[in-house]
Amino acid sequence: MNKFQTWFYVISAVLIALAANSLSAIWASKENKFTIWLLAVIVISPLVFITFGLATSKLGLSVSSATIDSLLTISTILVGLFIFNEWSNVSLYQYIGMALALLGIILMQFHK
Repeated sequence: MNKFQTWFYVISAVLIALAANSLSAIWASKENKFTIWLLAVIVISPLVFITFGLATSKLGLSVSSATIDSLLTISTILVGLFIFNEWSNVSLYQYIGMALALLGIILMQFHK
């Protein structure tokens, strides 16, 4: 149950931060900054830090930060590619970096 709870916190932190990143990109792209998107960004922002703190309480700052930030980077890139259709903005080296980030996440799961 403990591993399940830990991964629940990690996945929750990533999904909420991913939603915040996506909402802030949508909000910033609008000419009028005082829209419902601004309210959504304001509401979700504290949840990002709360869920990060919960994950950190289970894994520690270094491992949770590396895991969540890597997963967030990869998931945000995928949202950019598939939802915002930014395929031409990513280079081969960046794809290699994404693969290395995935490898890093896998390697961080092995511990004493």
